[in-house]
Amino acid sequence: MKNKITLLDCTLRDGGHLNEGVFGEHMIRRTISNLVMANIDIIEIGFLMEDDYDNDTARFRTIEDVKKVLPKEKGNSRFSLMADYIDLDNIEDCDGTIEFIRLSFKRQRLDWALATVAKLKKKGYKCFLNPVNCNVYSDEEYIDVIKRVNEATPYGFSIVDTFGVLRKRDLSRLYYIVENNLNEDICIGIHLHENMGISFLLAQHFIEIHNPKRKINIDASLLGMGRAPGNLCLEQIMDYMNEQYDCNYELEPAFDIISDYIQPLKDNKKWGYTIPYYLSAKFGLHRTYAEYLMGKWKLDSKDILRILSKVERSEAEYFNEEYIEQLYREYMQVSIDDSSDVLKLKKEIGNRNVLLIAPGASIGKYKDEIVEILQNKNICSIGIGFIPDFCDVDYVWLSTPKRYNHYDFNRAYVKVVITSNLLHDAKVYDYVFNYERLICHDDIVSDNSTLMVLNFLKNINKSKVYIAGFDGFSKSQQDFYGQVVNRERKKEELNTTVTKILSISYSEMQLNFITPTLYRN
Repeated sequence: MKNKITLLDCTLRDGGHLNEGVFGEHMIRRTISNLVMANIDIIEIGFLMEDDYDNDTARFRTIEDVKKVLPKEKGNSRFSLMADYIDLDNIEDCDGTIEFIRLSFKRQRLDWALATVAKLKKKGYKCFLNPVNCNVYSDEEYIDVIKRVNEATPYGFSIVDTFGVLRKRDLSRLYYIVENNLNEDICIGIHLHENMGISFLLAQHFIEIHNPKRKINIDASLLGMGRAPGNLCLEQIMDYMNEQYDCNYELEPAFDIISDYIQPLKDNKKWGYTIPYYLSAKFGLHRTYAEYLMGKWKLDSKDILRILSKVERSEAEYFNEEYIEQLYREYMQVSIDDSSDVLKLKKEIGNRNVLLIAPGASIGKYKDEIVEILQNKNICSIGIGFIPDFCDVDYVWLSTPKRYNHYDFNRAYVKVVITSNLLHDAKVYDYVFNYERLICHDDIVSDNSTLMVLNFLKNINKSKVYIAGFDGFSKSQQDFYGQVVNRERKKEELNTTVTKILSISYSEMQLNFITPTLYRN
């Protein structure tokens, strides 16, 4: 049976989603050479593109371009390229350099794929048809696609789990649909993503259930490299095939490339199983929905789960930014009548001036100045999302799930102020204010906690406010104090936006910055 099963490495092709295919010529050459030494059956060199070729990229315009990076010793490996909705009329006739061209396409582009197969077959290529997003087809629709594929007679047809949604029962159902409807001489491929963390399990299941008379092909990449969460790990399935089917894949050349190139890339680019991508798969959604909500750093995983569960099926296949932003805002905007809490806190603050302590790194250098101001009995202090370890405060203001979930509620002397978006889970608090009313800026910092507090203070007619730790975002240093996590943000844009808001919306307030800030013109 092992002669019916091939492994296809797609590291340089699928991994290129992380870096636009720019690996560097040396890495491309060495990766291909090592995969040959590892006895990989099919090596996918990269994408066919219409752009001019660059030696440092795994994206090619012509077969002549590909020849520049192939090793002299090719062993028993064969080579593949992938194309996605481009014109291949001018591609050279097959001379054996590239044996396979795989066509990836969305369902509305089936006609393009079938027409392109006909052209490529005339040129001598073996073609795979890879309709993406297998889960968006009904069984009837999938069978209709297969019937048209039979007419085109490609070399192979792949089950492509783009959203990473397949479980064992789903894969079994799809495989049996394909097996019983696809011409028996057409190879069945599988391309798995790691959303559920079970791609290796699914690959083994695919091998176990397949018809031993049928050729099958399994896509994988070194260390699972690919746009997060990544793919089936090539080294795992190589080892499995050696152990279970007495194959002769060599692991050491693969491990060399992983150690020298792939692991360093993963340290910077990051891929692999994560909860948000698992949730996108759980609900059968386009992966970018999860990515978008991951960018809302204030959300915890359970919040992402709740929001993704609201996505309608009609919006699942293609990413709709306006739609998911609206769901996010609806989730965050829990409306309440906060008038009594507003009056109560206003009365408690009274005539005192207010010191806001935000979590910027500068407070570490200005501890003495902050403590000195706090000794003034006419000062009311509010910690923004945390309490510094060098002083006490009167209140802590929490407006994000992450900050609330990590707050130590054992500080009985501190009164807890929350915004209404936390009422999904919050059990302990002294005051709750309407989140929607405090967001008055329709921009990238609309829910900035410090701006929300300033808005509250403005509404209760506080004119003088001291501010510490509201630093702004720098390019080259830690932006936050102590253990407060640094976040990836569009720093320059944030600085400009906050500066503008302070100068316009709070120009009538006397804002006294006692630590350095980038939020001043």
